[in-house]
Amino acid sequence: MALTGTYLSLPRQKQQDVKGLVNSSVSAVQAGALIATTVLDYMYSLKGMEYDSEEYHKARSSAHTRTANKIYRLSVRNRGIYFKVGQYIGNLERIIPHEFTDTLKVLQDSAPPLAYPHIRIVLDTDLPTHSSLFTRIEPEAIAAASLAQVHVGYLESGEKVAVKIQYPFLRSQTRADFKVIRRLVRMCNWILKWQKYEDLDFLQLWDTFHEMCSKELNFDLERQYSDMTRRDFAGIPQVYVPKVYPDLSGERVLTMEFVEGIKINNKEKLEKEGLDVGEVSELLIRTFARMIFTTGNVHCDPHPGNILIRKKDGKPELILLDHGFYRFLSPRFQTIFCDMWIALVTFDYSTVRRISKDLGLGDYFRYLPLILTHRTMDSQNPLGSLLSTAEKRELHRRMEITFSKISRLLQLLPPDLLFVIRTSNLVALHNMALGGAPRKRLEIYTEAALEKKYGNLLVRWLVGVRVWTVVFLFERVKWLYRWIVPRQPTVLEI
Repeated sequence: MALTGTYLSLPRQKQQDVKGLVNSSVSAVQAGALIATTVLDYMYSLKGMEYDSEEYHKARSSAHTRTANKIYRLSVRNRGIYFKVGQYIGNLERIIPHEFTDTLKVLQDSAPPLAYPHIRIVLDTDLPTHSSLFTRIEPEAIAAASLAQVHVGYLESGEKVAVKIQYPFLRSQTRADFKVIRRLVRMCNWILKWQKYEDLDFLQLWDTFHEMCSKELNFDLERQYSDMTRRDFAGIPQVYVPKVYPDLSGERVLTMEFVEGIKINNKEKLEKEGLDVGEVSELLIRTFARMIFTTGNVHCDPHPGNILIRKKDGKPELILLDHGFYRFLSPRFQTIFCDMWIALVTFDYSTVRRISKDLGLGDYFRYLPLILTHRTMDSQNPLGSLLSTAEKRELHRRMEITFSKISRLLQLLPPDLLFVIRTSNLVALHNMALGGAPRKRLEIYTEAALEKKYGNLLVRWLVGVRVWTVVFLFERVKWLYRWIVPRQPTVLEI
């Protein structure tokens, strides 16, 4: 009773801070149980089975699905960083098993919102004069995500705005969650070493994720990133970044211009609006190609709720929302990535291997064609073709797609490359949802890479001719390609 009385006597924000610490403690127990039960599940589900047998594939797929469902429930129940982790895993398309991405990608669209009296605590604490700043704030949230929810507000001028408010308990919960998850990662490392995976260490991966999430919790940084992206696209009329009101914002509250549009993956609604989905797809790809290859300021959370399309002068206009999760690519990485990309689209795997060695990837370079251009090194299919069932099965037969190898790859990937892969895969998925050809994305990225690397127009044109001549010969005149182009390594030779 004394504890209850003490708790009730605290200011409302302090109560939420206490709630956050309690939430974190409960989450720690649940996450620890998830890890323990998952390890036992895999150990006993696959025990005694012959690798690559039909029985093994079915049992492993079932174990993946059970684990993904457990992660989903943990993410939804605990919100905050756990929800973010679930979203992050759901975005690793073509890097981790599809059972995880299929189950967890639903986390990209929304989270259950808090009732307005609870979320208002943040307004009362961080913007105590909000009653005089806004004539009204609608109590029903129009969107909710891992860290915050959005409400419609109205200014004295009558202008409609979007007010993004962080969950009140996250301030204390995330600090505790970060410490807990780091300990859980250490526990995972110990379990892996016990299972003879001596070279696996997920701490570096966690530290990168931790750094990104810490920044995302500070809405002042999001406001700065939003302003930066507006400047980056100032000369691109078909890309729009809503303005932010700094006087109505803070570390946990962000007030933005209210804009409406259609989610990027809603092909049916876009067509009903009279928009050419081919134009929409190309606009999306060019926007992110510009970020990756030109500006180096990459929006790393392009899920459907953060990319809207509206009609402007009969053409699609892309609206970029939620600028909290960015990766700033170094000029050195951009130069390296341009070289790597051009080598990938010209099937120059000797150059890819050389560049990958400098990045510390070693023989794991053989996965880069798979995760960036969605083809194997041995593929004879045209550029932009998706992996066939037979090719996927062959990868499993050769034990190319195993837990230890994929985990080791994730550990070795430089953070800049990891986030470029994550972002590019989401762009590729949106392109496919719109019915766009996978090859189109590769062509636009190649155009952007050439533009970044070669400032001289004549040199760029000459290199471009060489690139597409090599692709043409590979796809249409293979005997001439083999005669002209130096022999490239294959997976089996590594």
